[in-house]
Amino acid sequence: MPFDAASARYGAFPLADAVARFRQDHARRPAGWSPTGFGRARYLDVMHGIVRHFSEHQDARGAIVDFYEQKERQYSTPAFALAASVLCASGRDATLLPTAVRAMEAACADLADGKAADGHADFYTVLLMHADRVFRGEVPESVATPWRRNLARVDPARIYRRQPTDPSVNNWNLVAVAGESLRTRDGYGTSAAWIEASLARQLDLFTPWGMYRDPNDPMAYDHFARLWVLDLLDGGYTGPSAAVLQALVERGAWASLFMQSPWGELPCGGRSAHHQWNEAEQAVTFESLASRFARRGDGATAGAFKRAAHLSVQSIGRWVRPSGELWVVKNRMDPRLRHGYESYSFHSQYNLLTAAMLAIAWMRADDAIAERPCPAETGGFGFALQPAFHKVIANVDGTYVEVDTGADLHYNPTGILRLHHRAVPPEAFSDGVAVAAEYNVPARPARSLALGPAWRDGAGQWHALADHGGTDLDPVEFRLVAASASRVEMQLVYRGRLRGKASAVREYVRMSPGVVEIEHRVDGKVDAVRQYWPMLLTDGAAASTITVHGRSAAVSREGGQIRFEALTGTASVARLGVAEPCRNGSMDACVVETAGRSIRSRVSAGRGAA
Repeated sequence: MPFDAASARYGAFPLADAVARFRQDHARRPAGWSPTGFGRARYLDVMHGIVRHFSEHQDARGAIVDFYEQKERQYSTPAFALAASVLCASGRDATLLPTAVRAMEAACADLADGKAADGHADFYTVLLMHADRVFRGEVPESVATPWRRNLARVDPARIYRRQPTDPSVNNWNLVAVAGESLRTRDGYGTSAAWIEASLARQLDLFTPWGMYRDPNDPMAYDHFARLWVLDLLDGGYTGPSAAVLQALVERGAWASLFMQSPWGELPCGGRSAHHQWNEAEQAVTFESLASRFARRGDGATAGAFKRAAHLSVQSIGRWVRPSGELWVVKNRMDPRLRHGYESYSFHSQYNLLTAAMLAIAWMRADDAIAERPCPAETGGFGFALQPAFHKVIANVDGTYVEVDTGADLHYNPTGILRLHHRAVPPEAFSDGVAVAAEYNVPARPARSLALGPAWRDGAGQWHALADHGGTDLDPVEFRLVAASASRVEMQLVYRGRLRGKASAVREYVRMSPGVVEIEHRVDGKVDAVRQYWPMLLTDGAAASTITVHGRSAAVSREGGQIRFEALTGTASVARLGVAEPCRNGSMDACVVETAGRSIRSRVSAGRGAA
């Protein structure tokens, strides 16, 4: 895409060359690659368990009550109505129709009356409008008439908390815009002026990558906002902003395709990370783009997006609870503990948001499109997102690294957060530890942990890169040295307000299939350096096997292993022996130390000891 409708305002698409290389090499398949065997019915499989579970928690009025909160939370009821309506219309479970109708009636009445649970009306309309369209073939007009009267009573200037006249706007407003566009198209209102006023404000929040800047740049809400813009366009929006939005959502979809891990996960970083709906939003985007490219006659690109959608739902499928619904966050702690939850995360609304997104993915999916390998599996690239999002993503043949180069310390440390490989369960090394974590954990961690360096100053004090946030650091100096199917090499230089007399931290990363070599050099008045090797200790249900032998260590889960090895001749290796809480459970680490200012290690991933 050398030029598109976004180019005049946002400039060239930074990922255009990588996209072109990928599209020229569609025929390449990683060793052992095979289709998932999924069709659109896989979305129904996951949705069904969720909806069945929450159908048992519906009150007499029709609202969904959170078992742990003992009250209705946020948009649980309209999300239930949408997911249940699709399960009925698809033929998967017609017995859900009465509960779906009661949820629809309750949610539409609450929306129109300004009584949406927890003040979340902004999220109701788009879910209810999609459900209303599905119900058209399922219930008589006499049943739908009362809720349609309520949908016609919605006044966007009165009902929604986020307005285009607010001093600042965020993702909430875009969700409401998508809903208002459907409501207007279906004849329930005339909100064109409100929609256009909102979009005029929102266009300033997109980057040249097609990514969306919600406050503090969380990765989950970049994609969340784009999902609803895509829904707006898929729903038929043709207003003044249509052309530029079409270009932006396509850029953003390509960016997401290249950022996806080989396990189908959305990159971590910022609030709401590691929630299951992160992957559900990917499924919607990737199914929509697969169908879009198929209509253009580009079956190879369509197949790559189709594969990425299926990897997304495959990821969610790993987190189904015995009771049919999901662990909300990617750990297996008792939901009562809310481990890894945000203050606004609840068992009901985020399970049902996931189900509602999967319902939309089902509606967008075309089973005639055959899977083809996607960038998460083929790799051969590395790039830096900055200053917005402050991440580096690199992948070679499905060996994947994510680096946070200037963390929001309320959620993440600075350093290498994630190393994924197809043979190793991703949570083995999928996030860092943040000492100032704002998400819910049983106790504040004693230290921050990422794969990265620390250095000792002349007074004997140690200072870790992980403790330096975006307010301390300048945008990283990033150089991609090499990028091919068999090798990715990159250099990062951290500068800014580094503590402990350091003037710069240089990070050299050399990747080949299954192997990542990492060297850190610290400039300044330092006399010793360390590297930390983080490893998941437990996900709440299953402990990892962690071993230390001489100058190497390993973490093993489910037959996969990540092995760390010190390459600096004088370095010593010791296990910290801690259990620091993180999103995925709790984390331990090894520390590698040597005199001087540089240290090297090798990380290998593959099948290994269980």
